[in-house]
Amino acid sequence: MSTDSMKRKNYKWFALIALLSVFALLSKYCRPTTGYSYYRRDVFDEEDIVDLETTNTTMISWTDRNNATHEMPIEAILSKSFSYSGQSKIIPYYYKAEMDMESKDITIVTLVTRNRIPNLARLAKKYKGPISTTIHISDDEEGEYTLEVLEDTIEKSSEMRKYVDVHIVRDEFDRELNLWRNVAKLFARTDYVMLLDIDFYPCSNLRDNVLNNPKAMSLLESGEAALVIPAFEFSKQQDGLDYRTFPKNKQELIMAYQDNKVEMFHSFWLPGHAPTDYDRWMSTDDSIYQVTTYQHSYEPYVIFKNQGSPWCDERFAGYGSNKAACLYELYISGVSYYVLPNDFIIHQTHAYPDEARQVERYYNRRLYTQFREELCIRLARRFISQKKWDDPKSDNLRKECASIKPYQRAVSRFV
Repeated sequence: MSTDSMKRKNYKWFALIALLSVFALLSKYCRPTTGYSYYRRDVFDEEDIVDLETTNTTMISWTDRNNATHEMPIEAILSKSFSYSGQSKIIPYYYKAEMDMESKDITIVTLVTRNRIPNLARLAKKYKGPISTTIHISDDEEGEYTLEVLEDTIEKSSEMRKYVDVHIVRDEFDRELNLWRNVAKLFARTDYVMLLDIDFYPCSNLRDNVLNNPKAMSLLESGEAALVIPAFEFSKQQDGLDYRTFPKNKQELIMAYQDNKVEMFHSFWLPGHAPTDYDRWMSTDDSIYQVTTYQHSYEPYVIFKNQGSPWCDERFAGYGSNKAACLYELYISGVSYYVLPNDFIIHQTHAYPDEARQVERYYNRRLYTQFREELCIRLARRFISQKKWDDPKSDNLRKECASIKPYQRAVSRFV
């Protein structure tokens, strides 16, 4: 065989090998960019170095006043924004809602686990407005199964596709509830947010009622008011399993309340919701009224202005005091609470992991005591430095923190 013939044969073999290699690469890396399969590589395929590098080197750019452009990796920004140790992977907008959102709207901020994904679809169908949710994905095969359940639910729910922004936190840390809340809040795309647990069902036309109420919108726009949605649960837990049987308006709710079929949410723990003043709510007309008996364990479900509001302290992991800490800081930062007169939410019954809750609540109660002292001193120094100590905005702090002795000693030196 001639030398030229051997060269041509070698070229053919080389071309064939190259073509097969291209097909292999295409099958490995080319996935559809619609749906979830594209993103699932970023969440789970740790050995896929190409995808991980692409994700980790996504840049945020901005221009300074001299028109110079600067860039920073999004991973660096997220590591500063949240208190994770670098072992967590945060993916904003794993699924982005199709809805064209307007700034003057209210985004529900919530957290979802795999067994609550049906609740999320139900909430989207009822609320018909923007929802920003964080879903925690465990760092194993169970996490991938969670994404499959999520994908299947979204494919079946047009409301999920239209209204819900889904953000993923993937790590081995369970119940980092305030970190997850902050992720959902940060990536909410409207001026106002509503902190809501996924187990609650909004029985009234909550969004429309608030957006069409001039007084409610004026309070929200001020940035110094949060709107409370009264929360209820069924007296017999089995009656709260089917949301389709829930009262559909205030009149039905009052009848059920008077018949002892429903009651204040967690009535066994009065500080949690009693400051809402349920008796007054039952007898009020269409008037929004202010909460006048605030105390530090109060943890209502509220709507407030996103921009400028404080973040949830991420030291609180697990059950107990995590949401109370969010609402305490919101209150003493100068945001007062006002109760909506006709809207309400009802808890959908579910099982509680009591043993885990008891341990976590014990440690979080101790942390909460320290947190309140620390926060009162820190915000008092801020108000004094800004010469706003005698401003009405500091009223909540001065009244609520007055009984804390370390705060009293510290402030006496500052003022």
